[in-house]
Amino acid sequence: MQFPATKLVAPALPPAMVRRPRLRDLLGRSALPPLTLISAPAGWGKTWLLSDWIDSGPTPGQVAWVGLEPADRDRRRFWAGVAAALRLARPDLPVLPRPHRTAPDAFIIALINALDERPEPVVLALDDLHDAASPELAADLAVFAEHAPASLRLVISTRVDPPLRLERLRLAGRLGEVRAADLALTTDEARALCEEAGLKLDDGVLEQLLERTGGWPTGVRLAAVSLQDGQDPAEFIDSFAGDDRSVSDYLIGEVLSRQPQETLDFLLSTCQVDRINGELADVLTGGSAGRAMLAELAARHGLVTALDTRGDWYSYPPLLREVVRLESARQIPEALPQLHRRAARWFADRGEPLEAIRHAVAGEAWDLVADLVGQHWLPLVARGKGSSLRDYVERIPRHVVGADAELALAAAGLLFEAGDEALADDLMASAYELASSLPGARRLRFGATATATSLYRARLRGDVDEALKAARVTLEEPWAEVVGLEVRALTLTSLGIAEFVADDVEAAGEHLRQGAGLAGQCGNEYVLLLAEACGANVALREGRVESAESRAMMAVELAERRGWTATTAAGQAYLTLAAIRVWTGDMARAEKLVDLASSAAAGSPDRLLQAWIAMMRGRLLMLGGRPLDALNALGTIRSLFDHPPVHVAVPTLLWEADAWLALGEPERSRAALDVPAADGVPDAALGRARLELAEGDPDAALRELDAFRRADRSPFMPFAACQALALEALARDAQRDEAAALVALERCLDVAEPRGQGGVLLSYGASMRSLLRRAIGRGTSHRALAEELLATLDRESSSEGGEIRPLLEPLSERELTVLRFLPTMLSNAEIASEMFVSPNTVKTHLKHVYRKLDVADRRQAVRRGRELHLLSPGLRAS
Repeated sequence: MQFPATKLVAPALPPAMVRRPRLRDLLGRSALPPLTLISAPAGWGKTWLLSDWIDSGPTPGQVAWVGLEPADRDRRRFWAGVAAALRLARPDLPVLPRPHRTAPDAFIIALINALDERPEPVVLALDDLHDAASPELAADLAVFAEHAPASLRLVISTRVDPPLRLERLRLAGRLGEVRAADLALTTDEARALCEEAGLKLDDGVLEQLLERTGGWPTGVRLAAVSLQDGQDPAEFIDSFAGDDRSVSDYLIGEVLSRQPQETLDFLLSTCQVDRINGELADVLTGGSAGRAMLAELAARHGLVTALDTRGDWYSYPPLLREVVRLESARQIPEALPQLHRRAARWFADRGEPLEAIRHAVAGEAWDLVADLVGQHWLPLVARGKGSSLRDYVERIPRHVVGADAELALAAAGLLFEAGDEALADDLMASAYELASSLPGARRLRFGATATATSLYRARLRGDVDEALKAARVTLEEPWAEVVGLEVRALTLTSLGIAEFVADDVEAAGEHLRQGAGLAGQCGNEYVLLLAEACGANVALREGRVESAESRAMMAVELAERRGWTATTAAGQAYLTLAAIRVWTGDMARAEKLVDLASSAAAGSPDRLLQAWIAMMRGRLLMLGGRPLDALNALGTIRSLFDHPPVHVAVPTLLWEADAWLALGEPERSRAALDVPAADGVPDAALGRARLELAEGDPDAALRELDAFRRADRSPFMPFAACQALALEALARDAQRDEAAALVALERCLDVAEPRGQGGVLLSYGASMRSLLRRAIGRGTSHRALAEELLATLDRESSSEGGEIRPLLEPLSERELTVLRFLPTMLSNAEIASEMFVSPNTVKTHLKHVYRKLDVADRRQAVRRGRELHLLSPGLRAS
């Protein structure tokens, strides 16, 4: 029998082929047992791997190659091809009898004996065995493989595992295997393949392509070819799917069209679900052999992938799944709604509401959708699944949503989370109008969920009064338990957040602890994240820095582990850590944390988070010597609220006052503090004390500090006591009472060091630097902290090109006049003559100028004056 020469020779490797040494090594190790199986679906590179292995050598013997095709299902043709390939590889083999079509057993025995007589090793490579598969040939191969001599290595490439008692061979150690998982491209291999096609993709785009294709080499190659026309890689790969013509043509032609009708029917009926097990397969197909069929599709065909070691759950490769779904829409469109409804009920019965809702929506089972969404939407939000659920709810026709109270309520709540408040308000109003028509059980559930939704809406808006009222009603009503522990945990946590906003810190801490406890009890890490993030803020407000830091770190670690960094809670935790870094003086790290918070808040409708970010950004700009930018940042808060919550309003007005003062606008600074929000707030007295001190009236500053200490209310800012002592120290120093100033500074350090509030002193610039230097010189029990703060102030003062920190205590008019004479050649006596004062008065003014500028001599005073733009540009030292 004659054969084309190409049938008996391994195909030549294409010049542009990407070599894969790791696979050659794997095949070399796998070819040591008597039988090696390379089994994977179409397009995984089985033939090229075999050819590359043979081409690279050495192999465990001379290679006899047989490229199989459908015509080789004829048993005589098949064995004739094997004999011809073996004679090419081993010309010394004896002449064999011709195989007989109906009784090849004699030929197989003769072939085995002939190979046994010649002990030199030989490799028989059977490529594309699936094309020649038939029950009779499978029986022949089983006999041949079972009795093959030790000199023979049989290597088979196939899309479908042959029935060769593989498990027995596997257990006996006589089987080597290379599967689709081994053939999947690595990142480096995919990069090389794309570069071979003239494409250089970013790592992120490349990873997305590998995820999209499951590492399928042909899929990556098809994408690379498609991208050669200049499309944007990220956009193309994001949309690269089974409806791409090249992908669908390949998979339909090479995979689906080759399947038996029974297998194809199974694929078309089960492809609608993203993961499947035997029981679900039986529900979808109406059969009883789902588990066995899935196992066969995984083991023999490679068309599904096992998701666990027990073989319970499987999934289709992404591109294949999309192609089969397209085929199902073409071949069995009338059956698809019913398939989705069956899947929805199955997932609902097994406690997987999100999957159940997805399929119920796809199957247009609106009564089931309404019941599932009404029952599960708020618990799903509590688990961090709100955005996924919103995608499904948005697919429900508007007239369906508007006709059911629970659907309308759920849609409203999800829209609140997305920031579409106007439409959400309309839907919520519709929900209340329709609620009376609900049957008893659903009406009861609606009551609990509606109240919790009102709380959720109010918390997002920062509407504290409504939030507190809604939360307390929800918790006090007996039907609050209807929606379960998770919603109760969310309600308690949201109540704690609302109480924190309302400045009821003690109640907030208690409810947040309860919410965290319930979240832990029911295993809800999303609510735990909310509780810990706000709990950290509560601890910070109470001055418990270590607790605040540990809880914020716990929240950040949880958010990063679960992929929840783009949430309000993560943003709040980052901001808490940023505030702590400001207190400790680590401004660089604080800025990075605020940037992380901003990333978390991108697109968030939460006004409070936006306000917190603006506050912290403004504070950092102020501390960095950029008061005008700080005012702009703080000014954005007014666009968020008509009446900001007290915990937003108080720091904002204090920091705005500081900014105006730094800009040389004391009257505007005083006006910022003279607003209703500051009434009765002790911290406002600190702002006025700083203003009086800056205007050169330390006596008035001390009177404000005394008013601060006598206030009936506790201060709002947790570092207020430290700040008050720092201001007292500066005021006493301005009164020329150095001893009292150093006593006040020591008391300030007593408060600051154990609470991690040393960074508070950095905002007082040169005046504080002078005091710290004197405190170190005269002895302090906080030397390490004082030296660290002094070093930071020195670095800020000497840094070139950086922002210049404004003076806390401005020069008086006479002191400024003296300073402006210093760049000239005039002596102290000549300056005194020009000013019509005595030389001693000039010396006194100079002493004050040097102290306020924190310099030691005339030359340093001139340089510092120029840095602060206090000197006329026309004056120059000679």
